Amino acid sequence: MAVRITLYRDQLLAEARKISTEQRVEIAHQAAGDAVASAPVLTGEYRDGIHVETNGDQVSIVDTDPESIYKEYGTSDTPAHMTLTEAASKYGRYSGWGAR
Repeated sequence: MAVRITLYRDQLLAEARKISTEQRVEIAHQAAGDAVASAPVLTGEYRDGIHVETNGDQVSIVDTDPESIYKEYGTSDTPAHMTLTEAASKYGRYSGWGAR
């Protein structure tokens, strides 16, 4: 007797995200802790703005410092710190922006 199984990619991915949310939150907190520990401190806004946000099964490490994008990736006259990027890269694949 043969059995036919149909797998639907979008449903599989949605279920995998749902099942893994708790573990991904733990990993995000570890990465955020690493970023906080290695962040350069002048005023403390960059370091103190680093935290984890969840929205359903979406998990993100964010920085609420309005200038964090410039500090993270650099500008034409300021070097990139790459604090969040390097911390997140330790725990998984990163495919976002790179240093300027």
